[in-house]
Amino acid sequence: MERIIYFDLETKYSAEEVGGWENIEDMGMSVGVIWDSVDQQFSVYLDHQTNELVEHCKRSDQIVGFNHVGFDYRVLAGACHAEAQMRSRLHTELAGLNNLDMLVELKKVLGHRLKLESVARSTLGTGKSADGLQALKWYREGQYDKIIEYCKIDVEVTRDVHLYALEHGKLHYDSRSGIKTVEVNWKPQPPKKEIEQMSLF
Repeated sequence: MERIIYFDLETKYSAEEVGGWENIEDMGMSVGVIWDSVDQQFSVYLDHQTNELVEHCKRSDQIVGFNHVGFDYRVLAGACHAEAQMRSRLHTELAGLNNLDMLVELKKVLGHRLKLESVARSTLGTGKSADGLQALKWYREGQYDKIIEYCKIDVEVTRDVHLYALEHGKLHYDSRSGIKTVEVNWKPQPPKKEIEQMSLF
């Protein structure tokens, strides 16, 4: 059975607190959550379990997320390593796995970025339970249980958006001119058969 995991994490610090978006690696991970299609359950990783989270990603056949390659992986790499070279190496390794970053794929088609909330509300009729700023407040207050539940819902929404796209071949999103639809084809492609060359000998 193909192992697809859905992944999201929450940070300890905002971009402003670490000196800007160019310092994503310094934002720190408070909680990371994976939903695994094989065991059909959530795995929760706290800030001291970043290496275990990385290993879980490596065991999968595909990692699905929303802006996870450009953001979450950079946070994770920074949380695992203090040295810039090691951070870069880990991010490159994670980005080289079989990733489906739905934000990246939608931007290729539409030419602009979308928020997960915009897609989820329009496609599923439901969305996130809070926002990232609230999760930062919970971290400062030490309320890890609330961060975990919030992150689980984000992962659940990510999973359900992806499953909808696989089943229907399209997603809906909110725009200034109303609800719009975008066609997507994210079904796994069968491997190309190599042409067998007959030996003359």
